[in-house]
Amino acid sequence: MINIPAEGQYNMYNTDFCPHANFVEFIWPNMYDRLLKDFPSDDLFKDEYPEERKHGQRPHCRRFFCIGETQGSKYFEQYMKGIKDLPSSWQMFVNNILTNKDYKKFICKALKVKDFKIRFDFHRTEGGLDVSPHVDSLGKIGSHLFYFMPKDWTDEMGGKTVFYRGRKVKRMNPEPEEFEDSVTTSVIGNRSCLFKNVNEGWHGITKINSNMHRQICNVVLLK
Repeated sequence: MINIPAEGQYNMYNTDFCPHANFVEFIWPNMYDRLLKDFPSDDLFKDEYPEERKHGQRPHCRRFFCIGETQGSKYFEQYMKGIKDLPSSWQMFVNNILTNKDYKKFICKALKVKDFKIRFDFHRTEGGLDVSPHVDSLGKIGSHLFYFMPKDWTDEMGGKTVFYRGRKVKRMNPEPEEFEDSVTTSVIGNRSCLFKNVNEGWHGITKINSNMHRQICNVVLLK
């Protein structure tokens, strides 16, 4: 169901951006096509439109639901679903990620950790929205983002994961232009991005210029 890349096929630590690596066809192509076709229906999602965000950052607005580990946080209760709420293809994928020993070894080596827990976050983000630069909470080891954009998605439609370096201000709510440099991922087709949560691991999402939703499954890797 998934292709585990061998050591030497990727390098997460080759820049001074947030450690990350991009992968093509991490999911078997036939399985990816089925997952894209069966991407969870909108009625599983709830609006997550917070009025404020930590450090005065702009709120991150989207449609959202999650499955799995919450680290005891009550915040996720209203968004929590069970594996059996998913289409059958997604049940297979989620269970594979949870039980695949080779995937666990891959994540541990890539992120340089001994163990981790998993929460699956599903996002649908509408046109006109972005995600402002931020660093993830301390409970996160990293994230493995799987992109499920509609087939007609183009680079001009945005919605790319963006990593920043060289913060030029001291405050913790910088805007994209307040970094010296940035690099973006491609989100078109069967692609995924794994990144590690570090102190200066600033990242966000570029503005979505489409009437279609940005769709992802984020395998959140937790302490």
